[in-house]
Amino acid sequence: MLNVMRDNLRHLKWVLIVVAVAMLGYLGAYFDPRAYRKGARDWAARIDGETISQEEFIQAARQQDEFYRRLLGQGYETMKKNLKVGSQAMQSLVDRKLVLAEARAMGLETTKEEVSRQIVESPNFRDASGAFIGKDRYTQVVESNVDGGVVAFERQLADDILARKWTGVIGAPASVSDAELESAWRERNEHAAYDYVFVPTSAVPFDTKVDPAAVTAWYDGHKEDYRRPESRRIKILVVDRQAQLGKVKVSDDEVKADYEAHAAEFQRPEQRHARHILFKLKPGATDADKKALRAKAEAALARAQKGEDFAALARSLSEDAGSASKGGDLGWFARGRMVKPFDDAVFAAPVGSLTGVVDTDFGYHVIQVLEERPAGTETFDDVKDSIRRRLELQHAQDAAIAEAQRLRGEIKTADLGPSPEFSAEVASLAAGAVTAPVGVAKGLAIVGCTDVLPPAIQPLSEVTDRVRSDVLNERGRAAALVAARRIAATPGLAPGAASLKLEVKKSGDVNPGAAVPGAGAVPELDRIVFAPETTVGTTGAVAAEGGAVAFRVTRHDTFDASKFQAEKPALREQILGQRREQLVQGVLDALRQKHTIEINEEMVNSING
Repeated sequence: MLNVMRDNLRHLKWVLIVVAVAMLGYLGAYFDPRAYRKGARDWAARIDGETISQEEFIQAARQQDEFYRRLLGQGYETMKKNLKVGSQAMQSLVDRKLVLAEARAMGLETTKEEVSRQIVESPNFRDASGAFIGKDRYTQVVESNVDGGVVAFERQLADDILARKWTGVIGAPASVSDAELESAWRERNEHAAYDYVFVPTSAVPFDTKVDPAAVTAWYDGHKEDYRRPESRRIKILVVDRQAQLGKVKVSDDEVKADYEAHAAEFQRPEQRHARHILFKLKPGATDADKKALRAKAEAALARAQKGEDFAALARSLSEDAGSASKGGDLGWFARGRMVKPFDDAVFAAPVGSLTGVVDTDFGYHVIQVLEERPAGTETFDDVKDSIRRRLELQHAQDAAIAEAQRLRGEIKTADLGPSPEFSAEVASLAAGAVTAPVGVAKGLAIVGCTDVLPPAIQPLSEVTDRVRSDVLNERGRAAALVAARRIAATPGLAPGAASLKLEVKKSGDVNPGAAVPGAGAVPELDRIVFAPETTVGTTGAVAAEGGAVAFRVTRHDTFDASKFQAEKPALREQILGQRREQLVQGVLDALRQKHTIEINEEMVNSING
């Protein structure tokens, strides 16, 4: 179920996400960010040294979490660990950064007119009559519910449009023929059924002695079976980026200068540190349910006001799975990170105080404000280690490029050392040629082709064992096919099957292309069963991998041409969408290899659970 769900949700990375109140709601604390404030692990990810902040990652994870909560309802908590929300959010963030950078490198851009049109046409900004709500109301809605207001929202919108343009360009070559459409439609809509007996080669006697003359005769009659395609012998030299780190020195002055040059990146908004007790509102709750739940929250507030340990109360009463075990601790958060009622209550309350019962879409909250942190700039000491690491990686990459270029200039032949298998990027490399440095996961690679081997039939001396095996397989199939034909000639298949101590099995309803249990794919059986001239009662026998199959057709649907024509346009779009997605994923895989990507696995795993 999870795999199907993930496959169906892949397109969400490219769909415009209009941020509304529900998407910015309180979703529980995933971990305490203070644990990551010091040292070199205060970032979520890095792409070529450029940082994805923990705040950006947490926001993405919260949106992913909210999506699954609404999709799965009460079943979400039991499935959360398997869904790996943190890993999904991180992959989406990294992929988005890669796509946007690649789109801009291709010269793609989003115009102001496109952003305006997207806003005006969005159903989220239309009134009851279907008209645009107007600029003033639009501004009010966005400023009230989106962290960063209109500027941040429209920047996100522009990026969404740019990402869609990129996927459109990458997916444009996708196509599907009419024949492919008909085949796909038949696979989904045509059904047949049959009784069958699989006769394995082990159930029938045949000659297992294969002398040299038999090997030669088979080889001479089937030489094309032993033709290999064009291939290359290559050697590769890798300049390891990590190996260059030991040669890189970053001075304190350089770190300090980078901090000062990027001071704006270290600005921190006003923050509060709070903990809470959540009494969760169930979907479809009645007024009576809400009244009873609020009474429980008020009782908890009264206990806290009398001096009971708030953390202990949260551990025993809170229904927020993310924070209850930590005494309700939500860590530090800026204004706008929680739903508005929660946000307003926390930032209005004095430090050390309890709020009243706060009502949100998630239920009733009792909140204790622990600390406040004014807006300001992170100190140099807080971030110097992360800056140093980023600069070291940048210098290591520069050193790897320089070293790769130097080595390529010195290479006169393709003798570059040990040769692992390489990707299709070198498939057209000529003999004796050497590539320019190519980006790979570990750093940079230089590939040389020592020889191009043209398509050719392999000599018998290289494939003797394979030929001998093919001879035995063919003898076994032939003997099994004779036995299967005898079985097919008996009423209901059962008498013939019993003579070999085999059993008659039922296929159940199958579509074109379905494998035969115990025999695997049997294309000839598939062709006969779904042929227009086949009828219920048709019997026969066909060879299969490892034996043969005797069969009797018990159901046969005819092809409905009119229904196919009616459904053809929708099916074409569906298959084109799948193929476009495959093209996009292929390019994304290449981009991930091209760039240096570091993931803060500790942070991701803290959200995965």
